Amino acid sequence: MSASQRYVLLVLAVCTAGMVVGCRDSFPHSFTIAPGTVERMHGEPAEGGYYSNWDPYAVSLDVKPIRDVNPVRTQHVLVATVMDKDGKPLPNRRVEWLIAEGSVGSIVEVDESGWRASRGHKLTNSFAVSHTNNFEHVLTRGNDDPGDDVALTPGQTWCVITSPVEGTTHVVAYAPGIYNWDKHKVFVTKHWFDVAWELPPAATNRIGTDHVLKTKVMKHSDGSPLAGYEVTYRVVDGPAATLDPGGKAATTVLTDKNGIATATLKQAAPKAGTNNIAITIMRPEDKQCCRPAALIHEGQTSKTWLAPSIAIRKTAPATAIINQQFQYNIRVSNPAKVAATNVVVTDVLPDGIAYVSSNPKATASGQKLSWSLGTLDPGGSAAIMVTVKGTKTGSFENCANVAADDGLKGESCATTRIAKPALSIVKTAPAEVILCDPIPYQITVRNTGDAPATNVVITDELPEGLTMLDGRKKAVFNLGTLNPGEGKMGKVTVKAAKTGTYTNTASVAADGGLTAEASAKTVVRVPSLVLTKTGPKTRFVGRPVTYTITVTNKGDADAKNTVLTDAVPAGTQFVSASSGGKLAGGQVTWQLGTLKPNDKATVTMTLKAVQQGEIRNTATAKAYCAEATGQATTEVRGISAILLECIDVSDPIEVGAKETYVITVTNQGSAVGTNIAITCTLPPEQDYVSTNGPTKATVAGKTVTFAPLPSLAPKAKATFQVITKGVKAGDTRFKVSLKSDQMTTPAEETESTHIYASE
Repeated sequence: MSASQRYVLLVLAVCTAGMVVGCRDSFPHSFTIAPGTVERMHGEPAEGGYYSNWDPYAVSLDVKPIRDVNPVRTQHVLVATVMDKDGKPLPNRRVEWLIAEGSVGSIVEVDESGWRASRGHKLTNSFAVSHTNNFEHVLTRGNDDPGDDVALTPGQTWCVITSPVEGTTHVVAYAPGIYNWDKHKVFVTKHWFDVAWELPPAATNRIGTDHVLKTKVMKHSDGSPLAGYEVTYRVVDGPAATLDPGGKAATTVLTDKNGIATATLKQAAPKAGTNNIAITIMRPEDKQCCRPAALIHEGQTSKTWLAPSIAIRKTAPATAIINQQFQYNIRVSNPAKVAATNVVVTDVLPDGIAYVSSNPKATASGQKLSWSLGTLDPGGSAAIMVTVKGTKTGSFENCANVAADDGLKGESCATTRIAKPALSIVKTAPAEVILCDPIPYQITVRNTGDAPATNVVITDELPEGLTMLDGRKKAVFNLGTLNPGEGKMGKVTVKAAKTGTYTNTASVAADGGLTAEASAKTVVRVPSLVLTKTGPKTRFVGRPVTYTITVTNKGDADAKNTVLTDAVPAGTQFVSASSGGKLAGGQVTWQLGTLKPNDKATVTMTLKAVQQGEIRNTATAKAYCAEATGQATTEVRGISAILLECIDVSDPIEVGAKETYVITVTNQGSAVGTNIAITCTLPPEQDYVSTNGPTKATVAGKTVTFAPLPSLAPKAKATFQVITKGVKAGDTRFKVSLKSDQMTTPAEETESTHIYASE
């Protein structure tokens, strides 16, 4: 026993023990593995195998094709499939190929792929062994034609046969693993003829045209034509059609000397569709040599009848604005595989739509437009652009029609609503403002029409006397597009240079000549405060000074939040204020509230003059957008009140004795006394002796005159002395007189002195 045989027995034992699990795809007879060359062994079952179902999975064998006709010297592929009870292919199953005795032909090759020692092999030209595959494969013939490739799935294997001569090959395909004798063999018949053929290819024609079918029959060995072969054409399905010769659905034609059998396919009526044509080639009977007729080939071709087609599509904007141009776009197309001829497009514009131009140019007759497009190639198209405009509002449906040969027609409609935008504008502003107030304008524009308004622009030209806060005189707002019902707003704030009534007009414009305007009137007023302040022109120190202040609104607007203030000037003291005036921080304040036009408010303030000088008292009234001041001046004067006093020191005196008179001048007033002059008059009983005082005295007889004292301050005193001598007894009178700049009459004082004589 060889090493490979022993290995086979080992693997068989292992797989037999594990047959239940995993041997469906790897059956024991597929495990003949050995290195080196192929060992051409028969996959025999184990002891008792022929008497029981030793492959419990394999159930049936299928081979394709079972029967066929081939030219001699060609290769024919037989494909075998081993299946289980569910019809699923089984891999790794042995298939034996046998050519029966008396047959022509030989086995060329079988599926020898694999790594096991017992993989496929050809023992003789009439016997070979192969195993079904584990994987998908493609068997090619080594040429560039993928149409003759054979696709193999797992569970399939193959065998190639050929014959150099005419005759029949009988092939037996045998699957030894299948226990049922009725299912483990398949018998294949292959007829070989020295005949080759060329069937008419599938073709495409326009409907209603004739189509010629030609089948060529020749020897396969040398290509020489074979005459007299019967070729039968038969319409299998599709549109009603006949074959000539004969005018029926089937006809038989003999090949001519060139080996060509010709028939003509005609449609009963032009109609799109496909006719499948069955073609049978028969070798005629040869009675001379007793050769019977034989079926050479059964094939098929097809004829597809194509109808031209025409399609039209018209588009237009859903909405257009009156008197503005818009486009209808028309596209005509031929989706078929044959040309459409004599294509004509017509378009009758509805009333209210006016023709402007088109590309290509139309033939126009009133509202009817037409274009002759000629021929549209298969898959071709043509575009037409029509420029129109709507002349009135409403909804307009416009239909374009296309017609071509073969009764082709089409229609496409588009509806456009011709709409009209309309603009409204509202401008608002306060009816009245104060001059100091800014004037806010609000401009609202709305599209009250049923179409978009485009390039909407608001322009506001300010009248004389008004400017924007930045000094500009013109405001412009670009609002863009306003859809129907949509509104947008512009705002501008201005200021007035003076009072008065201002009418401001804003305008709006848009494409299509749309315009509108609106105005707003504002009265600009201003309060005007006038303040008058009155008081005494002069006052003496220590006396009260009362001022009266009147604030009047001379303007045409309310003076709101009017406040009056008056500072207490230096040299005075605050005494009182009327109308709720309050002193704080050296200033008296009155809250006067709102003064309507021509209203006035009067208050008083009393001060006390505490020093000489000029009092300049200024009051200020302030309200919103108004201010006024007023001033009153009072001169505060002092009083020089001179007190004159004279006393004698020694009274009484005897004759010959001296008497001293003391004269005291006191300024009891508040002002300086100036140029105070003292004059003394002595009685006859006395003579002048001497003087003493702040100024020098002169004597003239009985009169003593002191030089004027230039000034005497308030509360100050000046003392003068006059010394006399009694010269004669008597009750005398010493007289003093005082004059000053401030006195209109002199002040006089006398002092009595008694002079006695000694006894």
